[in-house]
Amino acid sequence: MPRLEPGDAFPDLELSAVDGPVDLHDRWVDRPLIVTFMRHFGCAFCREHLIQMGRAWTDIRDTGADAVAIFQYRAESTRNFCRARKVPFDCLGDPEKKGYAAVGLERGMRREYLGAKVARGWLRAARSGAVVGIPHGDVALRPATFVVAPGGRVVLAHYNEDSTDNPPVERLLDTIRTIE
Repeated sequence: MPRLEPGDAFPDLELSAVDGPVDLHDRWVDRPLIVTFMRHFGCAFCREHLIQMGRAWTDIRDTGADAVAIFQYRAESTRNFCRARKVPFDCLGDPEKKGYAAVGLERGMRREYLGAKVARGWLRAARSGAVVGIPHGDVALRPATFVVAPGGRVVLAHYNEDSTDNPPVERLLDTIRTIE
């Protein structure tokens, strides 16, 4: 599946929430939406990204934007994971990984989630309060973060080069501020 580029239409995904299916296109109708696809619950860098976005939640809302995190699990376990970490935005499930496939996310190579660079990243993540957890699911699944403009146009498509490579929240905010 080809990767999304700025200007592309973001796919209309149906994801799972405890209350039922969520049509993602409803979330970007009249405001920008940050969509972040996570690797797995034990990923320290996914946890770090959630912490950073949570700390910037007021700034994200002040720009008029919303955010969702998508995990490869069912809705209830996804919600419970995010609630336990006090994530202030919605976390949605994609147990069949159809959303991952629709945005061009595949399984990464071992060096993307193991190795010296990743080990150094674990120390950085731990300093922010994000420690490695027990991996469940597909640990090789690649992560990515997108900013989607009202109407569904991709403004930013950040495909992680490795598991440590989450985009800085300030870059997401700067991108949102450029949307007309």
